[in-house]
Amino acid sequence: MLNEQIITDYLLGLLSEAERVVFEQRLAVDPLLRKEVEELQAVWQALQRTEADTDKDMDDAFYKALQGEKMLERTVIAFKPTPWKSYLRYAAAVAGLGLTFWVGRQTAPVEIQYRTVAVQTPSEVPQKTKAEPQTSTELPMELANVSKSSNPNMMQEIASLRKEMKMTQELVILGLLKDHSASERLKGINYAAALNDPKPSVIQALINTLRDDESLNVRLSTIETLERFKPTDEVKKVLVSQLTQTSEPTEQTTLIETLVRMRVRESLPVFDKLQKDTNVDESVRALAKSSMNELTMLTE
Repeated sequence: MLNEQIITDYLLGLLSEAERVVFEQRLAVDPLLRKEVEELQAVWQALQRTEADTDKDMDDAFYKALQGEKMLERTVIAFKPTPWKSYLRYAAAVAGLGLTFWVGRQTAPVEIQYRTVAVQTPSEVPQKTKAEPQTSTELPMELANVSKSSNPNMMQEIASLRKEMKMTQELVILGLLKDHSASERLKGINYAAALNDPKPSVIQALINTLRDDESLNVRLSTIETLERFKPTDEVKKVLVSQLTQTSEPTEQTTLIETLVRMRVRESLPVFDKLQKDTNVDESVRALAKSSMNELTMLTE
């Protein structure tokens, strides 16, 4: 069931960027999943081709019937093409339905509606007016009704699937942060930044990365990501501690600016020490001095 829901979201482009990357990574190492995706994509493409052929046949039949009966009052057959793409979007919302039902629903016979209309003769039609094309609004109304009738149990199942996807994302993030490649670790940090409410294990992994990672770019990205989350006392202490440990001017500048934005008053003694240290880069010393005044005013 998870594969069907995620595959459907993937084919429709409904996954977020982070979810899409996670899914494609799993797709690359899972032959069975890859085969399932290819089969479902083939079915989808076949259905779309069927839709295009059927629509043309319907149009030809309609205009032929209208031409033959235009002088009399007759029953006109109005064809309504089955909205394949709309049903596919609905299938993404009702993840509890099985793949077999989904395919069967798409291949249902074309629905035909009958209605009686009066066709005017040429003498009855005003010479200076032309017949206005009629636009049907039945389809959007039907789809709206379908959306409103979603089963609560199905919505709960979707929520459960999303939760499972989030857990998968977090596992991927933890794995990437331990990768030997700096670019992969940066990718893990970017994925972490997309989480709204990361687990403590993700926060701790980011803290460890800030303390131990040898790459300056990785550490700078980690600082920015930690700032995005709800600041905890532990995170504040880690940022202050990192400022006392690093000698990189770029990292020092980033940490000072971050601590001021977070209004971490505990960083004032460190700022004071930096602005007095002649071994510190001159621009960092100037920033530390001005930031002391700014932070003092913000926290009074």
